[in-house]
Amino acid sequence: MAALAGLRAPVVWILLAIAFFTSISGKPVDGVLMLIVAVGLAWDAGRRALRHPETGEATARTDRLPGRRRRVVVITLVVAGVVYAGVVGSFSRYSWPATAGIIGLSTGVVLIGWHRPVRARPDGGRLPVAGTLAWIVVLVAGCLWELSSLYLQPSLTTDSYAHPTISTLTDPLLATSPGRMLVLFAWVAFGWYLVDR
Repeated sequence: MAALAGLRAPVVWILLAIAFFTSISGKPVDGVLMLIVAVGLAWDAGRRALRHPETGEATARTDRLPGRRRRVVVITLVVAGVVYAGVVGSFSRYSWPATAGIIGLSTGVVLIGWHRPVRARPDGGRLPVAGTLAWIVVLVAGCLWELSSLYLQPSLTTDSYAHPTISTLTDPLLATSPGRMLVLFAWVAFGWYLVDR
């Protein structure tokens, strides 16, 4: 019941579409992972919509670490990110160790941030209409380009540089270990930025 109530969230439909198109393009494992995330988000959104807000619920930490201690934590996290990117990026693409490394880190971060933010932030208020519409236009245009490129390929599982998808365009970078390491480190850094917000 909660998952059905959560289907009103647009991100759930976006993830379901990604799961479907990823699966039919020859990547069923990626499709199943997207499906799991979509169902989890739908269930969580539905659960939150169906329950009444609880009073006295614990809030996220509002304190920040002192300057010197924060620097030590940041340096430690940067070194850990470099080591992670170096180890996971050294595995060949689509191998089980690389997949396990990415899924393991992703799962840990999702579990940390699922219930509440790591640090409380003031409510930003309503989103500006112009900015929201601009992002919608960019996302819809990107999705339409990706879908048209996917369907203009010789087959759903055959890449075409005449009609490249995003994964086709990133293939040259991800084909080498240094490229994978660089992309993984950027992914980890962006993920930490999102978690810290």
